[in-house]
Amino acid sequence: MSMVHSKKTKDELLEELSDLKKQLAITKDQCGIYPIDGLNAEECIDFFKSMVAAITEPILVLNSDLKCVFANKSFSEMFGIEPSGIKDVSVYDIGNKLLDLKGLRNLLEELLSIHRDFDGYEVNLRLINIGERTMSLNATDIHQESNAERLMLLSFFDITEQKKAEKKQKLNEQMYRSLYETSRDAIMTLEPPDWSFTAGNPATIKMFGCENEADFTSKQPWLLSPEYQPDGQVSGLKAKDMIKRAVENGSNYFEWIHKRLNGEEFPATVLLSRVELKGKTLLQATVRDITGRKQVEDELAIHRFHLEEIVRERTAELEESEGKYRTLVEQSHDGIYIYGNNCFLFVNDRLCDLMLFGRDELLKMKFSELLHPDDSGMVNENGIIKEGFSDVPNVFTVRLIRGDGELRHIECSVRNFIYNGEDAILGIARDITILKKLEEEQNKIEKLESLGILAGGIAHDFNNFLTAIMGNISLARMMVEPGSDLYEILTSSEHAASKASNLPRQLLTFSMGGDPVKSSVSIRRILRDSADFALSGSNVTAVYSIADDLQQVVVDREQIGQVISNIVINAQQAMPDGGSVSISAENTLIAENNPLAIPEGQYVKIAIKDEGCGIEENHLNRVFDPFFTTKQNGTGLGLATSFSIIRKHSGHLKVNTKAGEGSTFTIYLPADLSSDTSGTHETGPEKLSGGNILVMDDQEMVRDTIITMLNRLGYKVGSAADGSEAISKYSAAMNTSEPYTAVILDLTIPNGMGGMETMKELRKIDPDVTAIVSSGYSNAPVMADYSLYGFAGVMMKPYSITQLSDLLREIFDE
Repeated sequence: MSMVHSKKTKDELLEELSDLKKQLAITKDQCGIYPIDGLNAEECIDFFKSMVAAITEPILVLNSDLKCVFANKSFSEMFGIEPSGIKDVSVYDIGNKLLDLKGLRNLLEELLSIHRDFDGYEVNLRLINIGERTMSLNATDIHQESNAERLMLLSFFDITEQKKAEKKQKLNEQMYRSLYETSRDAIMTLEPPDWSFTAGNPATIKMFGCENEADFTSKQPWLLSPEYQPDGQVSGLKAKDMIKRAVENGSNYFEWIHKRLNGEEFPATVLLSRVELKGKTLLQATVRDITGRKQVEDELAIHRFHLEEIVRERTAELEESEGKYRTLVEQSHDGIYIYGNNCFLFVNDRLCDLMLFGRDELLKMKFSELLHPDDSGMVNENGIIKEGFSDVPNVFTVRLIRGDGELRHIECSVRNFIYNGEDAILGIARDITILKKLEEEQNKIEKLESLGILAGGIAHDFNNFLTAIMGNISLARMMVEPGSDLYEILTSSEHAASKASNLPRQLLTFSMGGDPVKSSVSIRRILRDSADFALSGSNVTAVYSIADDLQQVVVDREQIGQVISNIVINAQQAMPDGGSVSISAENTLIAENNPLAIPEGQYVKIAIKDEGCGIEENHLNRVFDPFFTTKQNGTGLGLATSFSIIRKHSGHLKVNTKAGEGSTFTIYLPADLSSDTSGTHETGPEKLSGGNILVMDDQEMVRDTIITMLNRLGYKVGSAADGSEAISKYSAAMNTSEPYTAVILDLTIPNGMGGMETMKELRKIDPDVTAIVSSGYSNAPVMADYSLYGFAGVMMKPYSITQLSDLLREIFDE
C-alpha cells in the first residue's frame, strides 16, 4: 500500500473537501448551470470524482441511506477492499462490519437529522493490509438542499504515528518531571536578558534555604554567592562571564562557591546548558553540593601527603635495606648465586673466590661444568638435585672443581625464585671441605676410641701379667752373679718385657690421649728406644749425639716417646730411598724474653734432623695444624698431637726446613733441676731400711710378685684383694706396734672398692697416710695429678724392682 500517510495537513484536506462539497452541490443543480466552462454536467461530475480519487487520504461518499456511492483509491488500498465490493453497501457492513461502531452510528444519524458535521472521531481499526491503526474520522454534508439527493463525505486520517509520538512525548515529559522533582541536584532555569531565575526544583529550594519556588526565583544568581570567588574575582562579574560562555558554547561546567540564605558558603559544581524553548534561548543550571566531596578531597590530600611522606621514608628504608642486603650478600661467607635457563644469572664475590673464577667467567658457565665427573648425574639442568640423591629436600652436597683444579665439597641449599619475571633458582653454596675432613677424622677418632676401649681392657690385664713377669725377672736377676750368662739372659728378658709394656701404652696414648702422667726420667733412654722402634725394619738409620751430663726431665715417658716416634717416622717417610736421622740432646739455658715465648730457665734441647726433601714454604705455617697433611694416606694428626703433648709439658716444638735440604725438628723440655746427672745412669735396686707396707691388688700373682720384691727390699708386707680388706687391715695395724708406713693401691678393682675410694676412707682414719696409686691402665686425672688426691707417688704397671725401689726411696727420703 503506497498511500498510507498524507503529505498534507488535516486542515488542508478539510479545506479541499469543503471546496469539493460546494462544487458537487452545483453540478447536481437541475438549473443546468455548469461551473466549469466547456463541460456538461456529467463531465463535471467525472471531473470532481477524479479530484476526490486523487486525494491521498481514504474517502467514502455516502447517500442518505448511509450506503456507499463512491470510495477513492486510497480507501480501497488502505482497507483492502475493491471499489466494486462496497458500492451500494451500508457503511456499517463494509469490511465485515469494520465500521459498525456505536459512536459512529450516533454521529452519522445526528448528521442526517440536524446536518451537524463532525471531525476528530478517533477509532482503532484492524486493517487487513497494515494491521491495527488509529484513525481520526471526519464527516460532512455535501448537499443540504431539501430537493436534492443527500450526500455525505466520510474521510479517514491515519494518526497512528502521531499518537505514538504524543505518547512518547508524554512519557518523556513525565520522566523529566520526575527527575526534575526528585533530583538531589538543584535544577533551575534562567531567562534573559538579566538571566534571572524562572524555575527551581525542590532540591534547589532546599539547597539554598528558600521558603518556596517563588522565593527562589526572586533572587539574582550572583546574590546566592559570596562577594568574591576563591580566585579573587567578583562573583557577579564572574557569573555573567560563565553565562556568556554557556550561551556561546552550548554548555559550561565549572566549580563555584555558593551561599545559602543563612549566609553559609558551600562548594558546588555547576553545569550551564543552553536550551531552546518556543523560540527562546534559556539556560538550565544543574548545581551539585560537593561539600562532602571537598572534605573527602581535603582528607585525601592530607592522607596523600602523609602517604607520600611514608613512601619517601619507606623508599629510603628500602634503599637502606637493599644496601644492607647487598652488603650481606657480597660480604657473606657463603657463595650466593641465582641460576636459570641453564646458566648463572648472578654470583656474589664469595662464590667467585670459592671457585677461583672471575664473575664474568662464572656468568657464562653452566652448573654442570663445575661438577666432578662422578657427580654429574646428581644435578639436573636447572641446578636442582635429582630425586634419590638427597635426604633433605632442596639441600644437597656435591663435589665442585675450582679454577685451579682443586676439588671442594660444597653444600648447596636452593629454592625456587622469580628473577626478572622468570623462574629461577636462588642457591647458597657453603664450602664444607674441612667439615667433610673433620667428619672423616671424627669417624677415625671414634674408631680410635673404640680401639682405645679395647686397648684399655687389654692393657689392664696385659700389664698385670707383665708386672708379674718383670718383677720376677728382676728378682731372678738379683739372685745370680752379675756378668754371668744367666744374668745377661735375665737382663735381656727384663728389657724385652719393658718394651712389650710400651706397646699398649703407645696404643692408648695414640687412641685416647689424656693428660701426661709425669715422673722424673732420663730422656736418653726414651730417645733411643723410641727412635730404634720407629725405624726398625726400614732403610733409615739413627745417628745419636747425646751429652753425658744431660739433665733429667719430668715427663710422661709414653707420651714423649710417642712424640719422638712421630717425628722420626716423618723423617723416615721423607727419605723413601733411605738415609740417616741425626738425633742430638743437650742442656741449654733459655733467657728471658726469648723468641720461643717460653719461660726462662734450664731446658733439655732435642734436635731430630733428616736428609729428606724438606717442607715447602707455603706449607710451613700449617705443619702443626690438625688434619693437615701432604701425604696421600696421611691423617694429619701426628705432628699436631706431638705439638699438643709438648705444650702440655710446658715445652716448645719448632721446625726449620729448606726445600731440598731436609728438616730439623727441635724440642725444648724443662730440665729437672732436683736431680743430677747421676740419674742418667741406671743403678740396681737398693735395699732400704725396713718398714711395713700394705699391698692392695685384685690379681693374686701381682700381689705375690710385689710382696716378693718388697720383701727383697727389706720391707714387711701385708696384702689385700680389695679396698674393704685393705681398710680393715690398715685400721687394725694402726693399733699395733707395727702400723703400715705405706700402702700401694691398685686403682681399678673389678666389682670392688678401687684405689680412689679406698684412699678417701683411709684418709678419714689416718689423714697422714702414705699411699702410692698403681694401675696398668687408666686415663683418670689421678694418674697425672696424683698429689691432688693425697697420693705420695704413682707406679704405672708393669714396673721392675729397681723402679719400685727408686720410688720408695724418693718418698721416704722426703
